[in-house]
Amino acid sequence: MPLVAVLLWFLFLCCARPAVAAPAYTAVFLPENFQAYAIDAAGRVAGQGVDADGLVRGFVWSGGTLDFVATPAGASSWATAIDGGVVAGALQAAGATRGFVGPPGAVQPIGTLYGGDSVAYGINGAGQVVGESTDASGNSRAFLYSGGTLTDLGSLGGADARARDINNAGAIVGGSQPGPAFPDDGAHAFLYQAGTMTDLGTLGGGFSWANAINDAGQVAGFSLIAGNAAWHPFLFSDGVMHDLGSLGGDWAEAHALNGAGLVVGSASMPGYGFAHAFLYDGAALLDLNSLVGGLDNFVLMDAVGINDAGQIVANGCTEYGFCAPVLLSPVPEPARVVELLGGLALLKGLALRRTLSRLPRMCFSQLGRRGQNNSCSRPRHVCT
Repeated sequence: MPLVAVLLWFLFLCCARPAVAAPAYTAVFLPENFQAYAIDAAGRVAGQGVDADGLVRGFVWSGGTLDFVATPAGASSWATAIDGGVVAGALQAAGATRGFVGPPGAVQPIGTLYGGDSVAYGINGAGQVVGESTDASGNSRAFLYSGGTLTDLGSLGGADARARDINNAGAIVGGSQPGPAFPDDGAHAFLYQAGTMTDLGTLGGGFSWANAINDAGQVAGFSLIAGNAAWHPFLFSDGVMHDLGSLGGDWAEAHALNGAGLVVGSASMPGYGFAHAFLYDGAALLDLNSLVGGLDNFVLMDAVGINDAGQIVANGCTEYGFCAPVLLSPVPEPARVVELLGGLALLKGLALRRTLSRLPRMCFSQLGRRGQNNSCSRPRHVCT
């Protein structure tokens, strides 16, 4: 067979494979009975767990190292968001809840809008924080904490509004009562930027909620579909709210997205049983449990964060009551690279043999000692 034909045939066998629908992941389990809420660009995970003294405290987990949020005696805490190792969340003590921001060992309270409770839910790279704070009537109000000041973001017309995330451009998302124009609707997802709160609409039903925004301005959340028949996750992009579907059950919610527009969340399954964590890969909603090996009877139930490296943090349980967060890291497929390199080496060898076969027979001594008249017939010489 001609060398070119061999080369083409080998490359076909090596590389002509069906495309992989989604990456595979490795799984690293965090401590038992902890709950994760967020992940940052470096793979640090924030959430809530129980310390050695039995106190419920916010935590940051990084590469196997666990740091708890500094929490006053008798108080509990939880970390809901993280960016660059700086966390946001809330402390609860003596019946009051107050939001905080800062490194785990030195968090600072952010105060409250009107004297009621406050909780921080989102943070960006500049340390700006968003969340909600109750007013004198008990309604929640969306806030921005920036430069030491809390600002009420207003609402879509109703009395209640709650912020959930902020991107590096300062755009904020969440949910708000829509006011008299939609008397039967519970809440609508909103986008707040440049001092204006915009209603993102719904997927046809009477409720929607935004949980996350990336730096491209894409928004992820969930909404009732037409007829209020089911909850579906959505990706709001280029002015359109896209229905991401379901895993066959009657509800699914998007909780986070990354810069590439990959979305993660939780979805019910047909019939009864645990909800399953999902990944929306840009084309379809995928059950994360089908993409991770070695889980045995552990079920990934809710994916709560994804970073730009594709790392996902999810919470899950077994039917026997073992529950823990899991850090999922994508595994690149090296097979094609290895085979291609091996193929090139093989082809190089074939080409060399083909070239040598066309040369006149000569001894190694002739190749190494120019001008010397050696004969290949002598037994002490080895010829090619």
